[in-house]
Amino acid sequence: MDVHSSRDKSRFSRFLRVGLQLKSVLILTLVVIGVTSAGGWLYFQSSRNWLHDDDHLRASRLAKAMEMSAQDHLAGERTDGLEHLAADFVRREGVLYVAVLNQRGEVVASASNGPIANGWSGLTNMPVAVSNIDQVNMNLLTLARPILARDVPGQKDRLVGAVRLVLDTGSTSAHLAKVQQRIWVIAAAIVLCSIPLGYLMVWRAMVQPVRQLVATTRRIAQGDFTARSGLKRNDETGELASALDSMADEVASMRDELVLANEMLEKKIEERTSELRDANRRLRGEIAEKEDFLRAVSHDLNAPLRNIAGMATMVMVKWQDRLPEDVVARLQRIQANVDAETSLIDELLELSRIRSQPQKRQVMDIGKLLKELAATLDFELKSRSIELNIDESMPTLYVEKNRIRQVFQNLIDNAIKYMHRPVGGRIDIRYRRSDGMHQFSVADNGPGIPPEDQQKIFFVFRRAETAATSKVEGKGVGLAVVKTTVANYDGTAWVQSELGHGATFFVTLAAHCTQPPSVEEEGSSRSSDPVQAGYAAAGE
Repeated sequence: MDVHSSRDKSRFSRFLRVGLQLKSVLILTLVVIGVTSAGGWLYFQSSRNWLHDDDHLRASRLAKAMEMSAQDHLAGERTDGLEHLAADFVRREGVLYVAVLNQRGEVVASASNGPIANGWSGLTNMPVAVSNIDQVNMNLLTLARPILARDVPGQKDRLVGAVRLVLDTGSTSAHLAKVQQRIWVIAAAIVLCSIPLGYLMVWRAMVQPVRQLVATTRRIAQGDFTARSGLKRNDETGELASALDSMADEVASMRDELVLANEMLEKKIEERTSELRDANRRLRGEIAEKEDFLRAVSHDLNAPLRNIAGMATMVMVKWQDRLPEDVVARLQRIQANVDAETSLIDELLELSRIRSQPQKRQVMDIGKLLKELAATLDFELKSRSIELNIDESMPTLYVEKNRIRQVFQNLIDNAIKYMHRPVGGRIDIRYRRSDGMHQFSVADNGPGIPPEDQQKIFFVFRRAETAATSKVEGKGVGLAVVKTTVANYDGTAWVQSELGHGATFFVTLAAHCTQPPSVEEEGSSRSSDPVQAGYAAAGE
């Protein structure tokens, strides 16, 4: 459901996407419409005000003419001729009603043009002295003006009456409607003409250069570092084009430098690879020589040791009853030392073969292996009152059975040999998976190891120098075997200990080196196994 909604949103956003050209044309069109509308509105308002002022001026002129015509009649309080005067004025264009009032506000003469003759009582009832002009609506204009007369020159004018006019301004409204129509037509023509013109101008001035810059940028992004925009303009687009060309020059220069550096690096890598190949060849030769040397030494050492052991045994068998007790004891010591030296030689040879001669690997249940080992060591554990606890959650790994067995046997043997408690001894074997590694720990509550000795004990012939260890016989090879074996599985070995509070030995095996093969892999050739191939390569 979320996938469909995201797709719908993506399509909707693409549908709403508006290009730069269309945006610019829309903005330009809105500006033209705004400017045209404002100009048309100002022109219409000016025309309306001018026409209304013209109507007012015309009404004022008619009132002035009527005032001058009726002045003498009203000053002499004669009403004859006023009806004829009113009828004459009402026949003029646009005049709907004319009335002449005396100084008491009485209508003495009136004339009308149309059905509204009796609809101006409010106008005629206004005080005689009032001077007013009013636009009743779009089509009617009313005017009230007093009539003054001067009997004697130099005296003040006196009020003798008033004139009332009603004018039809419908022609003005019609003219304004025509003006408004013209404005709309002109505005529409301007807008319609500005759209294609603006589109063309935007295309040539903005969109075309921008698209050229985009095309150049894409060519550079695709690896064509010779691409240049070639735009020469004196505006922001020209500055952008110049910056893009400069960037392309810098990128091309940096690419050339990078190619040159890469070629030099490849040449150095080839040289170093050749040196490493030669060094590896020499190293394999030296390893082979070392193994030959070890085999020769072991043979040369074992032969005289066997002779010594044989002669000591023969002497003891043949003359044991005739020899003093101290001689027999010394012969027995010779036999024991020969056995110890033979065992040491065998262990050193096995240590040298751990890396060079990998054994056949198989799927092993480590929990089962540890239980078998515990059964083998059961007599020693019980005789020294040591409790051995094995974690139930042990993994199944693809390993060399004998060598992994030797790793745990050496660690448990060490814990048993150096246990200083007559009773209450304890050894715990635990397991956990962490960061792609199988981690095993063998913890005891023995005497512990001094901090200065915790690193060196994993090297050949190195042992911790404490009072507890000085009383225990050992060759100093077992932990070296542990360290070398786990290194074949990309693992490590270390110890954590506090003097007097026991020691915990840790070993790790990489999960990728101990992954049990699938059914298909198990039936295939062993040479296809990457770990076995690695061992084979190491043994060359």
